[in-house]
Amino acid sequence: MYEQFTPGRNIWKKVPHFLFLTMNRIAILVFMFVVTYLMIKQFYPYNIGWLGLVLIINNLIMTGFLILPSPSNPNGLMLQEIRRAIFKVDRAATANIYAVTKKRQQEVEDGY
Repeated sequence: MYEQFTPGRNIWKKVPHFLFLTMNRIAILVFMFVVTYLMIKQFYPYNIGWLGLVLIINNLIMTGFLILPSPSNPNGLMLQEIRRAIFKVDRAATANIYAVTKKRQQEVEDGY
């Protein structure tokens, strides 16, 4: 009946992290901070002003969205979901490791 199963993928018993900060989320936070900092330095070198604050708030909201869990896989990130949709990749958001079980001869004969 079940030919493939994914071992160790119980999403209800996830490994606890401090504030759910995994290395993927920390990398996204650092990358977006660096991008925001470089954009502010390039576009507003002397005075940030209102448009600079709008840029900072916009990047904070976008960063918060990118580190949310993806709807198809709670262990993945929205960034992975968006990247998979843009490039039309058929892989899952995180690596799926299938353990394939061999059918016994009796199951084949019985039609299960």
